[in-house]
Amino acid sequence: MNEKPALRTDIQMIMTLVEGRRVVVFQDPYDLSRQQLAVDAGALPLLQMLDGRHGIRDIQRELTNRSGGRLVYLSDIESFLESLDRAYLLDSEAFRREMETLCRSFDRAEQRPCAHAGKSYDADPERLARFIEQTESELPEAETRPREVHALVAPHIDIRVARHTYVSAYRHLRGRRYDLVVILGINHHLQDGLFCLSAKNYLTPFGELRTDRDFVRSLEGRVPQGTLSQSDFGHKIEHSVEFQALFLHHVLGETPIVPVLCGGLHEFLLARKTPFEDGRFTGFVEAVREQAGERGNVLFVAGVDFSHVGLKFGDRLPAESILARAQANDRRILDALLAADGRAIFENAAETADAYKVCGLPALVLLAEFMTGKKGTLLDHRTYREAATSSAVTYAAAMFAD
Repeated sequence: MNEKPALRTDIQMIMTLVEGRRVVVFQDPYDLSRQQLAVDAGALPLLQMLDGRHGIRDIQRELTNRSGGRLVYLSDIESFLESLDRAYLLDSEAFRREMETLCRSFDRAEQRPCAHAGKSYDADPERLARFIEQTESELPEAETRPREVHALVAPHIDIRVARHTYVSAYRHLRGRRYDLVVILGINHHLQDGLFCLSAKNYLTPFGELRTDRDFVRSLEGRVPQGTLSQSDFGHKIEHSVEFQALFLHHVLGETPIVPVLCGGLHEFLLARKTPFEDGRFTGFVEAVREQAGERGNVLFVAGVDFSHVGLKFGDRLPAESILARAQANDRRILDALLAADGRAIFENAAETADAYKVCGLPALVLLAEFMTGKKGTLLDHRTYREAATSSAVTYAAAMFAD
């Protein structure tokens, strides 16, 4: 164990009540221990010191001081840390070995399983289909049916939260046929490369959705070095593509897909540079355009959310103090998106220093590039308020159609 132990940065600690007792529950995105660990809320001061800067004796002294001088035994601290390490919650050798095993296993797999079925949406295909159809029945009838739909923008927030917004977009695909769907998602974890492709077939509750592996392999051979992640592990638990895949499977059947995860554009924002002068970005756009032109009727889908504001997202003020400005900024981004102006979307992020944490930024910029010369229509724009954390997330649906 490290001399200065640290909790993993990708786990969440949630305070809750269990049988009237306040406990801290850990949520591991990879579920490495395969069981949820909960500890008494009294351990919170210790957990807060697991930041890689405090040694075990530093922790002992601080806890002893907090207890009014009553000695906290080193053996008790070590035993507690060992229990965390057995659950792979510490950034330790045990955790890294387990992650290496997980990565190797995923790399060998031919399919990408449903990571969020039974959590964010129903795993039963019949119940899920009824849920989507019931949601659609609650919406006002669409005013017109476009001749052609070229692209959709849909959320990636929890489906139960934004079900009407999801369906307000995907209902426009009913009865249509496509040769391919390119899905642009967001990687909520760090990745090497601007984009992360996967050749794995995506499983949904409706069955297997085939990935166009020839398209993926050809892209890998056409783009400059450093454009793509070296591994597709980012797809394992990422929901932004998964949620689009299940809706697409429901309305379009077994139309093949190309799943793309976009990394952040913050390297450009921090360096005060633009992706439009970077060969990795422009090379990817050109290669996708060329290959899409060879495939026939191709649909583009961006699974994105917009502003993330409030205490949960690192702001010093509650969401209600920021939300009006964030929503106004959303509208500027949406105006640029609907005009297919990717440069304006990026310039907005540069001017605001991405103050509203628009996590869909790279996919929005990319989609606008693919839709150059086309006009979009806004279908929905809403806000989810999380009162418990004084936070809020905005999301939207849009369509590019003739």
